[in-house]
Amino acid sequence: MNKLNLKYGLVALAGLGLSANVGAADFTCSDVTFLPAAFEAYEFADKACLEIVDREGGTFAKYTATKVVPPDISEGVSTFLRFRHSDGTEGPRHKTTLPRGYLVELDDKPVRLADINEGQAVNIYVGPEFWTGPAVAAAVVEEAAVEEEVVEEVVEEAAEEPMAPALPTTAGPLPWLVLFGSLFLLIGGALRLSRKQ
Repeated sequence: MNKLNLKYGLVALAGLGLSANVGAADFTCSDVTFLPAAFEAYEFADKACLEIVDREGGTFAKYTATKVVPPDISEGVSTFLRFRHSDGTEGPRHKTTLPRGYLVELDDKPVRLADINEGQAVNIYVGPEFWTGPAVAAAVVEEAAVEEEVVEEVVEEAAEEPMAPALPTTAGPLPWLVLFGSLFLLIGGALRLSRKQ
């Protein structure tokens, strides 16, 4: 397997959430690369990320959003949020259905979006399945490099060992001579028996 392909494959796995144990102190929102699923939930996912925090045994991107009134009564019971961006501005009114990996909390307690009132601000925590950071990718690439060195050492050791002499590629005529000699002996013996009878 090509070394470069191995590294890119491992970085892709990190992007899918299979990451090394890297704490939130190792990077910030500006270091994070959000995956398409995060932008599907909110188109400005990168601008609204406030900080990377350690929470409930994992690392999460933290957002703050306020529930707002739908722009049109025809929208029915849809939930609309306005996310606070990292520069202090508020994003546009956004109809939302957050994916399962998002944790929503009001006053540090889990809550459903449907249960909060208009005007209430909630914290939303986005899990690592929706983003990847360079610290995670670097840790995975470093791990791959160590494994690669071990493989190279094994290959070098195998190359240094003397190889056994190769067997001949063609056989000599001896087996055929034995076969035909045995056949002639059998035929001769059968003829001799038939003459005696």
